[in-house]
Amino acid sequence: MKLLEKVQGLIGKGNGRTSKAKKNIFLTIIIKGLGILIGFLYFPLSLDYLGAMKFGIYLTLLSTIDWFLNFDIGIGLGLRNKFGEAIARDEEKEAVHYVSTAYFVLGGIVTLLTFVLLALNFILPWTAWLNITPDMVEEVKMLGAVIIVAFGIRFVTRNVYEIFYALQKMAYVEYFSLLTKASFLVLILLIPFIMSDSLLLFGTAKAMTFALVPLFVGLYFFRRKFSQYRPTLKAVKLSYFKDLFSLGVKFFLIKVSLLVIHQTNNLLIASFVSLEGVPQYEAAYKYLSIFMILFVIITNQLWPSNIEAYVKGDIEWMKKSLKTVVKVWFVTLILALIMVLISPFVYKFWLQDNLVIPIGISITVAVSVCLVTWINIFSIVLNGTGKIRIQMYAYLFAALINIPASLFFVKVLNLGVVGIVLGTVACLIPLAILAPIQVMKILAKKERGIWAQ
Repeated sequence: MKLLEKVQGLIGKGNGRTSKAKKNIFLTIIIKGLGILIGFLYFPLSLDYLGAMKFGIYLTLLSTIDWFLNFDIGIGLGLRNKFGEAIARDEEKEAVHYVSTAYFVLGGIVTLLTFVLLALNFILPWTAWLNITPDMVEEVKMLGAVIIVAFGIRFVTRNVYEIFYALQKMAYVEYFSLLTKASFLVLILLIPFIMSDSLLLFGTAKAMTFALVPLFVGLYFFRRKFSQYRPTLKAVKLSYFKDLFSLGVKFFLIKVSLLVIHQTNNLLIASFVSLEGVPQYEAAYKYLSIFMILFVIITNQLWPSNIEAYVKGDIEWMKKSLKTVVKVWFVTLILALIMVLISPFVYKFWLQDNLVIPIGISITVAVSVCLVTWINIFSIVLNGTGKIRIQMYAYLFAALINIPASLFFVKVLNLGVVGIVLGTVACLIPLAILAPIQVMKILAKKERGIWAQ
Protein backbone atom coordinates (compact mmCIF):
# COMPACT_ATOMS: atom_id res chain seq x y z
CA MET A 1 0.00 0.00 0.00
CA LYS A 2 2.83 2.38 0.89
CA LEU A 3 4.58 1.50 -2.38
CA LEU A 4 1.41 2.36 -4.33
CA GLU A 5 1.16 5.69 -2.51
CA LYS A 6 4.79 6.48 -3.32
CA VAL A 7 4.24 5.66 -6.99
CA GLN A 8 1.13 7.86 -7.09
CA GLY A 9 3.06 10.68 -5.42
CA LEU A 10 5.93 10.38 -7.92
CA ILE A 11 3.56 10.39 -10.88
CA GLY A 12 1.61 13.39 -9.56
CA LYS A 13 4.76 15.45 -8.93
CA GLY A 14 5.41 18.30 -11.38
CA ASN A 15 3.21 20.51 -13.56
CA GLY A 16 0.20 19.27 -15.53
CA ARG A 17 2.19 18.35 -18.64
CA THR A 18 4.82 16.49 -16.63
CA SER A 19 2.22 14.66 -14.54
CA LYS A 20 0.30 13.60 -17.63
CA ALA A 21 3.49 12.37 -19.29
CA LYS A 22 4.51 10.37 -16.19
CA LYS A 23 1.07 8.80 -15.89
CA ASN A 24 1.03 7.71 -19.51
CA ILE A 25 4.62 6.43 -19.38
CA PHE A 26 3.91 4.44 -16.20
CA LEU A 27 0.73 2.85 -17.59
CA THR A 28 2.40 2.19 -20.92
CA ILE A 29 5.37 0.43 -19.29
CA ILE A 30 2.98 -1.97 -17.56
CA ILE A 31 0.93 -2.63 -20.70
CA LYS A 32 4.03 -2.80 -22.90
CA GLY A 33 5.60 -5.28 -20.47
CA LEU A 34 2.63 -7.60 -20.88
CA GLY A 35 2.89 -7.19 -24.65
CA ILE A 36 6.58 -8.13 -24.55
CA LEU A 37 5.77 -11.28 -22.59
CA ILE A 38 3.19 -12.26 -25.19
CA GLY A 39 5.70 -11.52 -27.97
CA PHE A 40 8.24 -13.77 -26.31
CA LEU A 41 5.64 -16.50 -26.07
CA TYR A 42 4.58 -16.48 -29.70
CA PHE A 43 8.10 -16.27 -31.14
CA PRO A 44 9.09 -19.84 -30.09
CA LEU A 45 5.54 -21.06 -30.80
CA SER A 46 5.78 -19.64 -34.33
CA LEU A 47 9.26 -21.09 -34.81
CA ASP A 48 8.06 -24.50 -33.62
CA TYR A 49 4.98 -24.42 -35.87
CA LEU A 50 6.69 -23.26 -39.08
CA GLY A 51 10.30 -24.39 -38.63
CA ALA A 52 13.37 -22.16 -39.13
CA MET A 53 13.17 -21.97 -42.95
CA LYS A 54 9.44 -21.15 -43.28
CA PHE A 55 9.65 -18.76 -40.35
CA GLY A 56 12.59 -17.06 -42.07
CA ILE A 57 10.51 -16.74 -45.26
CA TYR A 58 7.60 -15.28 -43.30
CA LEU A 59 9.76 -12.72 -41.45
CA THR A 60 11.46 -11.67 -44.69
CA LEU A 61 8.13 -11.36 -46.52
CA LEU A 62 6.58 -9.37 -43.68
CA SER A 63 9.50 -6.95 -43.39
CA THR A 64 9.50 -6.43 -47.18
CA ILE A 65 5.76 -5.75 -47.51
CA ASP A 66 5.93 -3.68 -44.32
CA TRP A 67 7.30 -0.97 -46.60
CA PHE A 68 3.71 -0.61 -47.79
CA LEU A 69 2.72 0.90 -44.44
CA ASN A 70 5.16 3.74 -44.86
CA PHE A 71 3.99 5.14 -48.19
CA ASP A 72 1.66 7.66 -46.55
CA ILE A 73 4.00 10.53 -47.53
CA GLY A 74 4.49 11.05 -43.79
CA ILE A 75 0.90 12.26 -43.46
CA GLY A 76 0.33 10.21 -40.31
CA LEU A 77 3.20 11.86 -38.42
CA GLY A 78 2.31 15.22 -39.96
CA LEU A 79 -1.22 14.70 -38.59
CA ARG A 80 0.22 14.03 -35.12
CA ASN A 81 2.11 17.34 -35.16
CA LYS A 82 -0.54 19.54 -36.79
CA PHE A 83 -3.44 18.06 -34.83
CA GLY A 84 -1.42 18.45 -31.61
CA GLU A 85 -0.64 22.08 -32.43
CA ALA A 86 -4.31 22.82 -33.15
CA ILE A 87 -5.40 21.26 -29.84
CA ALA A 88 -2.68 23.20 -27.96
CA ARG A 89 -4.17 26.41 -29.44
CA ASP A 90 -7.75 25.26 -28.65
CA GLU A 91 -8.66 25.33 -32.34
CA GLU A 92 -10.97 22.32 -32.54
CA LYS A 93 -12.39 23.16 -35.98
CA GLU A 94 -8.88 23.25 -37.43
CA ALA A 95 -8.17 19.87 -35.84
CA VAL A 96 -11.20 18.36 -37.64
CA HIS A 97 -9.92 19.70 -40.98
CA TYR A 98 -6.56 18.02 -40.43
CA VAL A 99 -8.14 14.68 -39.45
CA SER A 100 -10.59 14.66 -42.38
CA THR A 101 -8.00 15.71 -44.94
CA ALA A 102 -5.49 13.11 -43.71
CA TYR A 103 -8.01 10.25 -43.79
CA PHE A 104 -9.45 10.95 -47.24
CA VAL A 105 -6.07 11.61 -48.87
CA LEU A 106 -4.70 8.39 -47.38
CA GLY A 107 -7.80 6.53 -48.54
CA GLY A 108 -7.01 7.54 -52.11
CA ILE A 109 -3.33 6.61 -51.78
CA VAL A 110 -4.04 3.21 -50.25
CA THR A 111 -6.56 2.25 -52.94
CA LEU A 112 -4.04 2.97 -55.70
CA LEU A 113 -1.13 1.29 -53.89
CA THR A 114 -3.13 -1.82 -53.06
CA PHE A 115 -4.05 -2.45 -56.71
CA VAL A 116 -0.49 -1.75 -57.88
CA LEU A 117 1.09 -4.03 -55.28
CA LEU A 118 -1.41 -6.82 -55.92
CA ALA A 119 -0.61 -6.67 -59.64
CA LEU A 120 3.14 -6.70 -58.99
CA ASN A 121 2.72 -9.57 -56.52
CA PHE A 122 1.36 -11.88 -59.21
CA ILE A 123 3.35 -10.54 -62.19
CA LEU A 124 6.91 -10.19 -60.88
CA PRO A 125 9.01 -13.30 -60.11
CA TRP A 126 9.90 -11.80 -56.72
CA THR A 127 9.74 -15.15 -54.91
CA ALA A 128 12.99 -16.12 -56.66
CA TRP A 129 14.78 -13.44 -54.61
CA LEU A 130 13.94 -15.34 -51.40
CA ASN A 131 15.67 -18.55 -52.52
CA ILE A 132 12.53 -20.61 -51.81
CA THR A 133 11.78 -24.02 -53.29
CA PRO A 134 9.47 -24.16 -56.39
CA ASP A 135 6.71 -26.03 -54.51
CA MET A 136 6.24 -23.04 -52.16
CA VAL A 137 5.97 -20.28 -54.79
CA GLU A 138 2.17 -20.27 -55.09
CA GLU A 139 1.63 -20.38 -51.31
CA VAL A 140 4.05 -17.50 -50.75
CA LYS A 141 2.41 -15.41 -53.49
CA MET A 142 -1.05 -16.01 -52.01
CA LEU A 143 0.26 -14.96 -48.62
CA GLY A 144 1.78 -11.88 -50.21
CA ALA A 145 -1.64 -10.90 -51.57
CA VAL A 146 -3.31 -11.41 -48.17
CA ILE A 147 -0.67 -9.30 -46.40
CA ILE A 148 -1.00 -6.51 -48.99
CA VAL A 149 -4.78 -6.30 -48.49
CA ALA A 150 -4.44 -6.46 -44.70
CA PHE A 151 -1.79 -3.77 -44.65
CA GLY A 152 -3.97 -1.66 -46.93
CA ILE A 153 -6.69 -1.69 -44.28
CA ARG A 154 -4.19 -0.96 -41.53
CA PHE A 155 -2.57 1.77 -43.64
CA VAL A 156 -5.57 4.06 -43.17
CA THR A 157 -7.20 2.86 -39.96
CA ARG A 158 -4.08 3.06 -37.75
CA ASN A 159 -4.15 6.87 -38.03
CA VAL A 160 -6.64 6.96 -35.18
CA TYR A 161 -3.60 6.15 -33.03
CA GLU A 162 -1.97 9.44 -34.10
CA ILE A 163 -4.91 11.25 -32.48
CA PHE A 164 -4.30 9.37 -29.23
CA TYR A 165 -0.61 10.32 -29.41
CA ALA A 166 -1.40 13.98 -30.12
CA LEU A 167 -3.80 14.05 -27.16
CA GLN A 168 -1.00 12.55 -25.00
CA LYS A 169 -2.98 9.34 -24.43
CA MET A 170 -0.42 6.85 -25.67
CA ALA A 171 -1.35 4.30 -22.99
CA TYR A 172 -4.53 3.66 -25.02
CA VAL A 173 -2.44 2.79 -28.08
CA GLU A 174 -0.36 0.32 -26.09
CA TYR A 175 -3.56 -1.25 -24.72
CA PHE A 176 -4.84 -1.80 -28.26
CA SER A 177 -1.46 -3.21 -29.24
CA LEU A 178 -1.66 -5.62 -26.30
CA LEU A 179 -5.16 -6.65 -27.37
CA THR A 180 -3.86 -7.31 -30.89
CA LYS A 181 -0.96 -9.45 -29.69
CA ALA A 182 -3.16 -11.39 -27.28
CA SER A 183 -5.63 -12.14 -30.07
CA PHE A 184 -2.84 -13.41 -32.30
CA LEU A 185 -1.46 -15.57 -29.47
CA VAL A 186 -4.86 -17.27 -29.16
CA LEU A 187 -4.85 -17.92 -32.92
CA ILE A 188 -1.34 -19.40 -32.78
CA LEU A 189 -2.53 -21.85 -30.15
CA LEU A 190 -5.55 -22.82 -32.29
CA ILE A 191 -3.90 -23.01 -35.74
CA PRO A 192 -2.02 -26.33 -35.16
CA PHE A 193 -5.40 -28.03 -34.58
CA ILE A 194 -6.60 -26.81 -37.99
CA MET A 195 -3.54 -27.46 -40.20
CA SER A 196 0.12 -28.27 -39.59
CA ASP A 197 2.99 -25.97 -40.68
CA SER A 198 0.81 -23.85 -43.02
CA LEU A 199 2.64 -20.64 -43.90
CA LEU A 200 -0.49 -19.23 -45.57
CA LEU A 201 -2.76 -19.87 -42.59
CA PHE A 202 -0.24 -18.53 -40.09
CA GLY A 203 0.50 -15.38 -42.12
CA THR A 204 -3.19 -14.68 -42.76
CA ALA A 205 -3.97 -14.92 -39.04
CA LYS A 206 -1.19 -12.47 -38.19
CA ALA A 207 -1.90 -9.98 -40.97
CA MET A 208 -5.67 -9.79 -40.50
CA THR A 209 -5.47 -9.57 -36.70
CA PHE A 210 -3.15 -6.58 -36.91
CA ALA A 211 -5.38 -4.94 -39.56
CA LEU A 212 -8.82 -5.37 -38.01
CA VAL A 213 -8.10 -4.14 -34.46
CA PRO A 214 -7.30 -0.51 -35.48
CA LEU A 215 -10.33 -0.60 -37.81
CA PHE A 216 -12.68 -1.45 -34.93
CA VAL A 217 -10.92 1.05 -32.62
CA GLY A 218 -11.50 3.85 -35.13
CA LEU A 219 -15.15 2.92 -35.71
CA TYR A 220 -15.78 2.88 -31.95
CA PHE A 221 -13.95 6.06 -30.89
CA PHE A 222 -15.08 8.25 -33.79
CA ARG A 223 -18.66 7.47 -32.78
CA ARG A 224 -18.04 8.18 -29.09
CA LYS A 225 -15.10 9.96 -27.43
CA PHE A 226 -13.67 11.36 -30.68
CA SER A 227 -17.02 12.23 -32.26
CA GLN A 228 -16.02 15.92 -32.44
CA TYR A 229 -13.00 14.95 -34.58
CA ARG A 230 -14.84 12.47 -36.84
CA PRO A 231 -13.59 12.77 -40.44
CA THR A 232 -16.15 14.03 -42.95
CA LEU A 233 -15.89 14.76 -46.67
CA LYS A 234 -17.04 18.38 -46.28
CA ALA A 235 -14.19 19.06 -43.81
CA VAL A 236 -11.53 18.06 -46.37
CA LYS A 237 -9.48 21.13 -47.35
CA LEU A 238 -6.59 21.10 -49.82
CA SER A 239 -4.95 23.98 -47.96
CA TYR A 240 -4.70 21.72 -44.90
CA PHE A 241 -3.20 18.98 -47.05
CA LYS A 242 -0.45 21.43 -47.99
CA ASP A 243 0.35 21.88 -44.27
CA LEU A 244 0.31 18.13 -43.69
CA PHE A 245 2.35 17.46 -46.81
CA SER A 246 5.04 20.14 -46.29
CA LEU A 247 5.91 18.70 -42.89
CA GLY A 248 4.79 15.17 -43.69
CA VAL A 249 7.06 14.74 -46.72
CA LYS A 250 10.09 15.30 -44.49
CA PHE A 251 8.80 12.68 -42.07
CA PHE A 252 8.09 10.46 -45.07
CA LEU A 253 11.67 10.69 -46.35
CA ILE A 254 12.92 9.93 -42.83
CA LYS A 255 10.61 6.90 -42.61
CA VAL A 256 11.70 5.60 -46.01
CA SER A 257 15.33 6.03 -44.95
CA LEU A 258 14.62 4.14 -41.72
CA LEU A 259 13.06 1.35 -43.77
CA VAL A 260 16.19 1.05 -45.90
CA ILE A 261 18.38 1.13 -42.79
CA HIS A 262 16.44 -1.33 -40.64
CA GLN A 263 13.87 -3.26 -42.67
CA THR A 264 16.34 -4.40 -45.33
CA ASN A 265 18.34 -6.37 -42.77
CA ASN A 266 16.16 -9.48 -43.05
CA LEU A 267 16.19 -9.33 -46.85
CA LEU A 268 19.98 -8.82 -46.95
CA ILE A 269 20.55 -11.69 -44.53
CA ALA A 270 18.25 -13.98 -46.54
CA SER A 271 19.90 -13.03 -49.84
CA PHE A 272 23.59 -12.82 -48.88
CA VAL A 273 23.95 -14.93 -45.73
CA SER A 274 21.19 -17.55 -45.23
CA LEU A 275 17.49 -17.92 -44.48
CA GLU A 276 18.41 -19.49 -41.14
CA GLY A 277 20.24 -16.27 -40.27
CA VAL A 278 16.97 -14.30 -40.34
CA PRO A 279 15.44 -15.85 -37.20
CA GLN A 280 18.89 -15.62 -35.52
CA TYR A 281 18.91 -11.88 -36.07
CA GLU A 282 15.21 -11.48 -35.20
CA ALA A 283 15.58 -13.43 -31.95
CA ALA A 284 18.63 -11.40 -30.88
CA TYR A 285 16.88 -8.16 -31.79
CA LYS A 286 13.68 -9.11 -29.96
CA TYR A 287 15.67 -9.94 -26.82
CA LEU A 288 18.15 -7.03 -26.87
CA SER A 289 15.63 -4.39 -27.88
CA ILE A 290 13.77 -4.83 -24.59
CA PHE A 291 15.51 -1.82 -23.06
CA MET A 292 14.77 0.15 -26.24
CA ILE A 293 11.07 -0.34 -25.53
CA LEU A 294 11.36 2.19 -22.70
CA PHE A 295 12.68 4.76 -25.16
CA VAL A 296 9.86 4.04 -27.62
CA ILE A 297 7.42 4.70 -24.78
CA ILE A 298 9.19 7.90 -23.71
CA THR A 299 9.58 9.12 -27.30
CA ASN A 300 5.92 8.59 -28.19
CA GLN A 301 4.79 10.39 -25.02
CA LEU A 302 7.28 13.28 -25.03
CA TRP A 303 6.85 14.00 -28.75
CA PRO A 304 3.34 15.51 -28.31
CA SER A 305 4.43 16.98 -24.95
CA ASN A 306 7.26 18.79 -26.75
CA ILE A 307 4.82 20.01 -29.41
CA GLU A 308 2.69 21.60 -26.68
CA ALA A 309 5.71 22.97 -24.77
CA TYR A 310 7.26 24.49 -27.91
CA VAL A 311 3.97 26.08 -29.04
CA LYS A 312 3.62 27.63 -25.57
CA GLY A 313 7.30 28.66 -25.36
CA ASP A 314 8.16 26.44 -22.37
CA ILE A 315 11.83 25.84 -23.27
CA GLU A 316 12.82 25.16 -19.66
CA TRP A 317 10.48 22.18 -19.49
CA MET A 318 11.98 20.83 -22.72
CA LYS A 319 15.51 21.14 -21.28
CA LYS A 320 14.54 19.38 -18.06
CA SER A 321 12.81 16.47 -19.81
CA LEU A 322 15.80 16.03 -22.15
CA LYS A 323 18.27 15.80 -19.23
CA THR A 324 16.09 13.16 -17.58
CA VAL A 325 15.96 11.01 -20.71
CA VAL A 326 19.74 11.24 -21.23
CA LYS A 327 20.27 9.98 -17.66
CA VAL A 328 17.98 7.02 -18.38
CA TRP A 329 19.99 6.25 -21.54
CA PHE A 330 23.25 5.92 -19.60
CA VAL A 331 21.59 3.46 -17.23
CA THR A 332 20.46 1.35 -20.20
CA LEU A 333 24.08 1.00 -21.36
CA ILE A 334 24.79 -1.03 -18.23
CA LEU A 335 21.61 -3.03 -18.79
CA ALA A 336 22.65 -3.75 -22.39
CA LEU A 337 26.05 -5.07 -21.25
CA ILE A 338 24.44 -7.39 -18.69
CA MET A 339 21.92 -8.66 -21.25
CA VAL A 340 24.70 -9.51 -23.71
CA LEU A 341 26.68 -11.37 -21.05
CA ILE A 342 23.72 -13.54 -20.04
CA SER A 343 22.31 -13.92 -23.58
CA PRO A 344 23.56 -17.51 -24.14
CA PHE A 345 21.66 -18.68 -21.06
CA VAL A 346 18.54 -16.70 -22.00
CA TYR A 347 18.50 -18.11 -25.56
CA LYS A 348 18.96 -21.64 -24.23
CA PHE A 349 16.01 -21.27 -21.84
CA TRP A 350 13.83 -19.38 -24.32
CA LEU A 351 14.48 -21.23 -27.59
CA GLN A 352 15.78 -24.56 -26.25
CA ASP A 353 17.74 -26.28 -29.05
CA ASN A 354 15.65 -24.88 -31.92
CA LEU A 355 18.04 -22.00 -32.66
CA VAL A 356 21.69 -21.23 -31.85
CA ILE A 357 22.66 -17.53 -31.80
CA PRO A 358 26.38 -16.60 -31.87
CA ILE A 359 27.54 -14.07 -29.26
CA GLY A 360 28.84 -11.79 -32.03
CA ILE A 361 25.28 -11.20 -33.27
CA SER A 362 24.16 -10.27 -29.75
CA ILE A 363 27.02 -7.79 -29.30
CA THR A 364 26.47 -5.96 -32.60
CA VAL A 365 22.68 -5.87 -32.18
CA ALA A 366 23.15 -4.36 -28.70
CA VAL A 367 25.47 -1.67 -30.11
CA SER A 368 22.95 -0.93 -32.86
CA VAL A 369 20.06 -0.62 -30.41
CA CYS A 370 22.05 1.70 -28.10
CA LEU A 371 22.94 3.94 -31.04
CA VAL A 372 19.31 4.10 -32.21
CA THR A 373 18.05 5.01 -28.72
CA TRP A 374 20.69 7.76 -28.47
CA ILE A 375 19.44 9.29 -31.72
CA ASN A 376 15.80 8.94 -30.63
CA ILE A 377 16.47 10.99 -27.49
CA PHE A 378 17.18 14.06 -29.60
CA SER A 379 14.59 13.22 -32.24
CA ILE A 380 11.97 13.80 -29.51
CA VAL A 381 12.84 17.52 -29.50
CA LEU A 382 13.42 17.84 -33.25
CA ASN A 383 10.13 16.13 -34.13
CA GLY A 384 8.23 18.18 -31.56
CA THR A 385 9.53 21.46 -32.97
CA GLY A 386 9.15 20.35 -36.59
CA LYS A 387 12.78 21.34 -37.31
CA ILE A 388 13.77 18.13 -39.02
CA ARG A 389 15.58 19.14 -42.23
CA ILE A 390 19.07 18.17 -40.98
CA GLN A 391 17.67 14.96 -39.53
CA MET A 392 16.09 14.23 -42.92
CA TYR A 393 19.37 14.81 -44.82
CA ALA A 394 21.33 12.68 -42.34
CA TYR A 395 18.87 9.80 -42.62
CA LEU A 396 18.89 10.01 -46.43
CA PHE A 397 22.69 9.80 -46.37
CA ALA A 398 22.51 6.86 -43.97
CA ALA A 399 20.04 5.06 -46.23
CA LEU A 400 22.29 5.68 -49.24
CA ILE A 401 25.35 4.03 -47.68
CA ASN A 402 23.58 1.36 -45.57
CA ILE A 403 23.34 -1.43 -48.14
CA PRO A 404 26.84 -0.86 -49.65
CA ALA A 405 28.30 -0.78 -46.13
CA SER A 406 26.48 -3.98 -45.16
CA LEU A 407 27.64 -5.75 -48.32
CA PHE A 408 31.22 -4.61 -47.67
CA PHE A 409 31.18 -6.20 -44.23
CA VAL A 410 29.58 -9.38 -45.62
CA LYS A 411 31.32 -9.82 -48.98
CA VAL A 412 34.77 -8.37 -48.27
CA LEU A 413 35.20 -9.08 -44.55
CA ASN A 414 33.00 -12.21 -44.57
CA LEU A 415 31.23 -11.29 -41.29
CA GLY A 416 27.84 -12.83 -42.09
CA VAL A 417 24.87 -11.61 -40.02
CA VAL A 418 27.24 -9.52 -37.88
CA GLY A 419 28.31 -7.63 -41.02
CA ILE A 420 24.72 -6.70 -41.90
CA VAL A 421 24.22 -5.20 -38.42
CA LEU A 422 27.58 -3.38 -38.58
CA GLY A 423 26.41 -1.75 -41.81
CA THR A 424 23.46 -0.29 -39.87
CA VAL A 425 25.75 0.97 -37.11
CA ALA A 426 28.20 2.63 -39.51
CA CYS A 427 25.55 4.57 -41.43
CA LEU A 428 23.92 6.03 -38.29
CA ILE A 429 27.06 7.54 -36.74
CA PRO A 430 26.80 10.96 -38.53
CA LEU A 431 23.22 11.44 -37.29
CA ALA A 432 24.25 10.47 -33.76
CA ILE A 433 26.63 13.47 -33.84
CA LEU A 434 24.48 16.03 -35.68
CA ALA A 435 21.19 15.54 -33.78
CA PRO A 436 22.53 16.55 -30.32
CA ILE A 437 24.26 19.62 -31.81
CA GLN A 438 21.03 20.89 -33.39
CA VAL A 439 18.99 20.26 -30.23
CA MET A 440 21.48 22.20 -28.09
CA LYS A 441 21.21 25.12 -30.52
CA ILE A 442 17.39 25.03 -30.45
CA LEU A 443 17.17 24.91 -26.65
CA ALA A 444 19.72 27.74 -26.37
CA LYS A 445 17.69 29.70 -28.97
CA LYS A 446 20.80 30.01 -31.14
CA GLU A 447 19.62 28.04 -34.14
CA ARG A 448 20.26 29.82 -37.44
CA GLY A 449 20.01 28.87 -41.11
CA ILE A 450 19.59 25.16 -41.74
CA TRP A 451 19.79 24.46 -37.98
CA ALA A 452 16.43 26.28 -37.64
CA GLN A 453 14.65 24.37 -40.42
